[in-house]
Amino acid sequence: DQIRRAALSISLNIAEGYGRTRKDFQRFLLIARGSCFECLPLLQIAFRLKLINATQQNSLYNECIELTKMISSLHKKLS
Repeated sequence: DQIRRAALSISLNIAEGYGRTRKDFQRFLLIARGSCFECLPLLQIAFRLKLINATQQNSLYNECIELTKMISSLHKKLS
C-alpha cells in the first residue's frame, strides 16, 4: 500500500505543480522526486517480503531511477 501511495504521489505532485507558478512547480518537482526515492527502499522491502521477485525489483528500481533523472532534468531546465 505504501509503495502505491508513493508512486501515485509522483504524478499527482507533478500535475498539481504544473498548475501553479514556476517556483511552485519547481518545489512540487522536488517533492515528486522525493517520492521516487521513497519507492526505492520500499521495493527492497517488497522483495525481502517476497511480494515481488528479483526481476520485478530490478525493473522497477531502474524505472524509478530513470524517472528521477527525468524529473531532475526538468527541474534543472526550470531553474
